[in-house]
Amino acid sequence: MGSRSIDGHEADRLRIVLLTSGPLLPVNRVFFERLAKDRCLELCGIIVDEHEEPRKRLSFRILQGFRAEGWPWLWFKLSSSCQSLIQKVGLFIFELVHPRLTQDESYEAWAHRTGVPIYRVSEIHNEESLELMKSLRPRLGVIVGGRILRDSVIKIPEYGTLNIHKGKVPEYLGGGPVGYWEVLTGAPSIAVTIHHALSEGDAGEILAEATIAIEECDTLDSFRIKADILGAQLYHEAIRGVALGIRQGLPQDRSRVRTYSKPSELRIWQLQTRLKRNAARTIPCLRTRPSQAGTARVLMQYAILLPWLLYLRRRLIKQRRAPICIFFYHLVANRPLNHMCLPLEEFVKQIEFLRHYYKFISLDDAVERLRLGVNDEIACSITFDDGYENTWAVEYLRYFGIPAAFFISIGHVRDDRPFQHDRQRGFKEASPMRETDLRRLASEGFVIGSHGIYHEDFVKLDLAKAQQVLPESRLLIGQVTGREPEHFSFPIGHRGKNITADSFTLALKYYRYIYSAYGGYNFPCPGRRHFLRICNPTDVLGLVTVMDGYTRFRQCVRGNAWGLKTARLAPYSNHDGKRTLV
Repeated sequence: MGSRSIDGHEADRLRIVLLTSGPLLPVNRVFFERLAKDRCLELCGIIVDEHEEPRKRLSFRILQGFRAEGWPWLWFKLSSSCQSLIQKVGLFIFELVHPRLTQDESYEAWAHRTGVPIYRVSEIHNEESLELMKSLRPRLGVIVGGRILRDSVIKIPEYGTLNIHKGKVPEYLGGGPVGYWEVLTGAPSIAVTIHHALSEGDAGEILAEATIAIEECDTLDSFRIKADILGAQLYHEAIRGVALGIRQGLPQDRSRVRTYSKPSELRIWQLQTRLKRNAARTIPCLRTRPSQAGTARVLMQYAILLPWLLYLRRRLIKQRRAPICIFFYHLVANRPLNHMCLPLEEFVKQIEFLRHYYKFISLDDAVERLRLGVNDEIACSITFDDGYENTWAVEYLRYFGIPAAFFISIGHVRDDRPFQHDRQRGFKEASPMRETDLRRLASEGFVIGSHGIYHEDFVKLDLAKAQQVLPESRLLIGQVTGREPEHFSFPIGHRGKNITADSFTLALKYYRYIYSAYGGYNFPCPGRRHFLRICNPTDVLGLVTVMDGYTRFRQCVRGNAWGLKTARLAPYSNHDGKRTLV
């Protein structure tokens, strides 16, 4: 990027220094990488403040908490401590046979990849740290988390220092999780604000601000995810604006200042519990989750079969026949848009689980591996069906660079018509994406496939109609995206119910790769063209069992662990005959 004049002198790139504390969070890792790659900016270093306030004695903390909030606080601490211990033990046992695959996310590993130096300081306000910061000659400081900094730090850069506040200023100043006070005060939205840092707190001039509507079933987790992603994007834009000379912000109206105190752990837990219970009662797919007794039964059956499942996994890998799991989702939102809607925080948990423990690949890569006839590792891929407007799910995938495929019912996208299966169940607000959304997904490298024109059930179509729908949907998608799709997924896609032998043959005529939706694992097979997909579980536990080949207790006992029998069935067969898939 060419240099431009700023304040009367030439500046090639804006030198910035990041000021942070605590571990390197995934959202910050991506944010820092984007800043390091930005041609407008020169990231000269990251200063990590390792200062910690001395912790009070355990006995004092217990007495203080009990005095302030009584028996509810004590019950909360005991129950949360037990729950945390159980989770740690469970994770330890799980990771004995499922080692993490994710890269080292320490600051040092990040510095090794990017070449940006990391400076750890014990106290950012001492003379040594101030001299270090001056030696970096930053023109702008950027605060990402941590405590309130003094003027001795934030005034070193020529253009001062920026900060991010995940709340609207000056109406929501103070502490607490994102969205906590907005929920309690009945606000319609939360906000993210970028402002000039002052030692008095979040009182500086506002450079940028964005709001996020509060949805019916939002939780503190979903607020955090949305604010993290939007905040990182807004922060980057504001920093670029400073590089381009936009440094004057809007003064805050101090007559509207409202400062909230930081809530206790008990108060946060109580609100989060209330919000989660509301979501569990309201979102249909969460209401279908098994009871605690049902979950315990599944866990016991899974644990009994786990040695056998792990043996089969090792054997498949040794034979270079490791399967690839392709999951399909429909709609991700924090309100009950339809019966398949999954909350954003649950979707993120599932994707993070897959990224941590399994090879996460694009649909094109999955197809290529399987068609080669050999695969040495268990891998997974995700797809979305129908073409719903998945705003926050797509933003999450886009921000972290996670590959995904979208099977589109193009007629609904073109004329904004609601889906019939939603209307029949009384849902009226599940909107399809717009043509501009589809075009952008394709331009960003997401795989686009066909899901018919109007989500047709092909078992109800005569041969002539099927022969019209298949090529027309491909043509219409190509007109929007500039490229005709090679992938086709049968709407509904159940074996023997929505796929006929004739429609399957026709689909193979117009598309290179065909997908069903009745579950099952994909094993390598030279030149294969049909691929099985698994409907997304409603929680991470379901994902854990699926990725270990658990197909329910009776199915496993009958020899269908890892879907070995399902994989031999034709998609248009409605019985258990032994037919080899195409």
